[in-house]
Amino acid sequence: MSETKWTPAQRAAIDDRGGALLVSAAAGSGKTAVLTERAVRLITDPEHPVDADRLLIVTFTNAAAAELRARIGQALLRRSQAEPGNTALRRQRMLLQRAPICTIDAFCLDLLHKHFQALDIPPDFTPADPGSVEMLRNAALSETLEAAYQDADFCAFADLYGKGRTDKAAGEAVLQVYDLLRALPDYDKKLDEMLAPWQDENGFARTCWHDILMQEAARSARAAKELLCAALNDCREDFVTAQADAEASKKTPAAKEKAVAAVNEKFAEPLERLENSAALLGEVERLAGAGEWTPLYDRLTPYVLGMEQAPGLKNMKKRLTGEHKDAVKTRADEAAKLFEKIEDLISCSLDEAELDRKAAEPCLRALFAAVRDFDARFAARKRERRLLEFSDFEHLALRLLRDADGQPTELCQGIRQGYAAVMVDEYQDTNALQDALYRCLASPAGDDLFLVGDLKQSIYRFRQADPSIFREKLESWPLLAGGEARPRPEDGRPGENAMLALDANFRSAPQVVAGINFIFEQLMTPALGDTAYGDGQRLVCGAPGAYEGSVEAHFLPDDAAETDAKYIADRIEAMVASGEPVRDGGTTRPVQYEDCCVLLAARGDFPAYAEALTARGIPVYADARENLLDAPHIRPLIALLRVIDNPAQDIYLAAAMLGPMFGFTDDDLVRLRAGAQTPDKRTRISLYGAVLQAVQSGAEDDFTRRVRAFYQRLTALRRMARSVPVEELLEEIFVSTGYLAALGAMENGQRRREDARRFASFCAGAGAGGISALVRAIDAATLAGSTGQETAPGGARPGCVTIMTIHRSKGLQFPVVFVADTARQFNAADTRQPVLLHRVCGAGLRLRPEGGEGAYKTAAYTALSTVHAAEMRSEQMRLLYVALTRAQDKLILTVPLGIGRTSNPFAKAAAFLAAGAGETLNAQAGSFADWLRAALLVHPNGGPLRRLAGNLELPFADTRSTIALTVQADVLPPEEAPAEAEEPTRPEADPALVETLRQGFGWRYPAAALADIPAKVSVTSLVHAAEQTTLERPGFLSKDGLTAAEMGTALHAFLEHADFGALAAVRDAEDTAVLDAVRAERERQAAAQLTPPAIAGKLDVYKILRFLRSEAFRRICRAEDVLRELAFITSLPAAEVMAAQGRALPDGPAADAGVLVQGIADIVLIYPDHLELLDYKTDRRKTPADFVRAYRAQLELYAKAIEKRFAPRRVTYKGIYSLELGELIEV
Repeated sequence: MSETKWTPAQRAAIDDRGGALLVSAAAGSGKTAVLTERAVRLITDPEHPVDADRLLIVTFTNAAAAELRARIGQALLRRSQAEPGNTALRRQRMLLQRAPICTIDAFCLDLLHKHFQALDIPPDFTPADPGSVEMLRNAALSETLEAAYQDADFCAFADLYGKGRTDKAAGEAVLQVYDLLRALPDYDKKLDEMLAPWQDENGFARTCWHDILMQEAARSARAAKELLCAALNDCREDFVTAQADAEASKKTPAAKEKAVAAVNEKFAEPLERLENSAALLGEVERLAGAGEWTPLYDRLTPYVLGMEQAPGLKNMKKRLTGEHKDAVKTRADEAAKLFEKIEDLISCSLDEAELDRKAAEPCLRALFAAVRDFDARFAARKRERRLLEFSDFEHLALRLLRDADGQPTELCQGIRQGYAAVMVDEYQDTNALQDALYRCLASPAGDDLFLVGDLKQSIYRFRQADPSIFREKLESWPLLAGGEARPRPEDGRPGENAMLALDANFRSAPQVVAGINFIFEQLMTPALGDTAYGDGQRLVCGAPGAYEGSVEAHFLPDDAAETDAKYIADRIEAMVASGEPVRDGGTTRPVQYEDCCVLLAARGDFPAYAEALTARGIPVYADARENLLDAPHIRPLIALLRVIDNPAQDIYLAAAMLGPMFGFTDDDLVRLRAGAQTPDKRTRISLYGAVLQAVQSGAEDDFTRRVRAFYQRLTALRRMARSVPVEELLEEIFVSTGYLAALGAMENGQRRREDARRFASFCAGAGAGGISALVRAIDAATLAGSTGQETAPGGARPGCVTIMTIHRSKGLQFPVVFVADTARQFNAADTRQPVLLHRVCGAGLRLRPEGGEGAYKTAAYTALSTVHAAEMRSEQMRLLYVALTRAQDKLILTVPLGIGRTSNPFAKAAAFLAAGAGETLNAQAGSFADWLRAALLVHPNGGPLRRLAGNLELPFADTRSTIALTVQADVLPPEEAPAEAEEPTRPEADPALVETLRQGFGWRYPAAALADIPAKVSVTSLVHAAEQTTLERPGFLSKDGLTAAEMGTALHAFLEHADFGALAAVRDAEDTAVLDAVRAERERQAAAQLTPPAIAGKLDVYKILRFLRSEAFRRICRAEDVLRELAFITSLPAAEVMAAQGRALPDGPAADAGVLVQGIADIVLIYPDHLELLDYKTDRRKTPADFVRAYRAQLELYAKAIEKRFAPRRVTYKGIYSLELGELIEV
């Protein structure tokens, strides 16, 4: 095998030993090969060999770590085969297996396992799954909010956003601050730093917010001035032309003079307005650039109050004529918008900023106190469960390596001596916490660091990645002298920092490289993308050859996903049919479907593209990690769990029966429903009622036996759900239904089985409070859009076109890449959060005017919103770079034209570009399409786009690239667009037709009143709904560490199975005797497997003692018969149901409509002439009045349903026994 030919830059990166080296490695530059070769040469260095297990190599993913270890191993194997007698190489191959080549999380986890004794963590801790983390977070947050509301300042903060109606915004703010800080070292100090500017009296002018707003105002003013000056020049040119035309059109001197005077009058005011506007923006730019806040605010105030006419040509456009009138209008309008932006930036005086500071400081202080409280409670809960999450690994590892003063610990000094080199891949995606860890692990001088990454591919800001860490080194570390490797420093002197660029791209064909370079030379700047696209960042074609490749840009008539997908499907079909060539080694071959990849910014439109391809018979694979709860193979499990909790849910019951676990068909369900009827033969029966009727029918045909078997299985699972942990219930479902085996037999069976196990793991954490708690957790996760887990990842499929997100494509490459859905708007949610946070710029929030509605932005909030918007667009620019650099042979862009009746993005772009304000234009972009239109407008092949822009004389950009441009629409240039059409006269209306239409549209559905009547009422759901309304600030845990759900489960399970006769015999004895009897009964239930030992062990025997002494138990002892856990499902008139719910009663036939009522009564006492109803409740922090208010509707419906079953006996007493209060409460 021939030796690899390295470029000079690659060779320097491999051989440099002179100190720390930052390698800025462009897309396709072979950085993984360089990293591999550097590791191999360090291991095999003839003078200073390094053992393989003394190399710490940190990768971004586990898959990348495994690939890198395999590559190094293969390289060592080849060397060993070439030198069969070299025992050192064989030893290094063995050491490689234990070398720390891993993610930073895996490294920290291993470090904690080895040194847990130095920290206050249990030795048997385990990494927490996302489901458990989410549940613990929510519980800790609830406790935090309950405590925080004792602070009036926190209440004031919460009222800024919810006005007492909900805790959602306040809770999200706590989590938002916490999540940001967890990506930083010493985050507790960062809270103090964020609060400091708000505690500095009259200190606004000294803050970074002041500087950010002034700089942005100066930039906006400069761009507006440039637009206005360009508009003024064009208007003057049109004025001169109009004067000449007017003079030439008349014959006599008097007529000429009159015509010219008319032109002068027509142009006088527009010219004056443009001159004054340009002068005003020049003054604004000067004041903002000088940091003169008060003079600038005073200068803007008359315009904000409407006392002065705003810049621009409002109400003047009809007076414009001439060749440039459209350009003048566009530039004046855009300058006016920039002036409005400046007014928003400088929106308060310094005195008002001080008042805002005084109002906001207590709110932020209270918020940060709540964050600290949440941190402590969340950590305590994780400690109780012996769980650690990923961020804990890194923070605890940093505590091992660095003391409170930031100095390395003794342990750190020992650990760092064990590593000869610290190598970090994908360094651009590092956060500040991880960077602090790397500095601790490196040598004291940091000269054994080797950092590899590409700032232009930093696309994980949403995971708290901080590209500024890479950028700071990129800008401050000197270039490697001469681009050549440095020798090892002599005499043990520390090495020096250096930077090296790998810009040769070996992935993409020459024209693809040239096209990418052209686009980003127009777009990427330090302000938009975090780096200038110049030397060292610009791609250099590393593999030129006869095959040139191609770049295409196709402009489509609209931004509909279906239009985009149809074009792409047609293009792929045509490419494959014509056999367009792609590279294959040193030759070419016809393109195949599997060569093509469609890249989208988000998964939402995957179906549209998949359907368009499938419609043409093109095989397609959509590589989407979806929310686990949305996966088709998980939905049947969710349906079954819902039915186990409450079988009277037709949709979920049908889903469970039709799924692969039970195998019923649509015809089976139709047959089941058709054979079921109520006694009156008119009321519609539920699906579960139909199952019960079939089971009780006594028939022995095959179909009924299948239904009976299903019912028995469901009943067994429901019984099991009351007494065993959820994870055991899931295991029983998997075993008894064979569902895991069924999944394994499906396509991608292994991945589906992994997903089922992931779901079981989520359920184990979320269902600690029982099946009902699990169902509510599933509902919450569905509402939130995530369980914190995704389905197992897939991959490209042979023979299929691949559809994937840009994020998923990072690190991959395809011969043909379509960059689609380019009109999707950027997600700017980060700029609109209730509280804005930034690792450098601190915190900002909105305030509510005293006695007013709505909220206004403080200056700090506006500044932070500006920073977030700029960072968001920079990341989107880098995301576009990642998308384009996936292409090897063909890069195809699809871009909507975006032209409407009142908008022309090409005209807007041309107006900015011709005025020299291109950076401002790009900083306003809301989508990839906005950038691509602007860039391609100045390409030498951009003629069709220039015509759409109005044929402005734009300078062409100098480029060697060729981009094939097509416009898939017949769009008139603006100057040829038809004038506004006169409104046509309306014909006389036909009176008869009008009356017929009026009667038709006036028809009312005769049974409209039934729309407000529920078809089914689950009695328990009424209570849950009430709890969601009244318990906005809950405290879930008691002081003894048991949740209310755990205590309630234990008490209910005991009372459900208790031998009341045996307990009644001792109820009047001494407390000791009664307690002994209760404990004996508890042991009996556990031994008989009526109650699991884990549940029985949580029983509070003293609460049972109080119950046995209570009036409730005396009533039980007096009853003729006692029915426990009585399940019922019956139909009641709507009027009775709605009256029990406290809702307005329906009128007319709606009052008699049947409503299905379903529930389970704890205790029904049967007497010869009447019934009594008792319900146990374990709720805490409720008064008797609270119980009556919360549960009256539930017991009213229980009573009505039970009376119907036991007619003519009536329920004469309804009571709630509170096990917490030890009191029977009549309802």
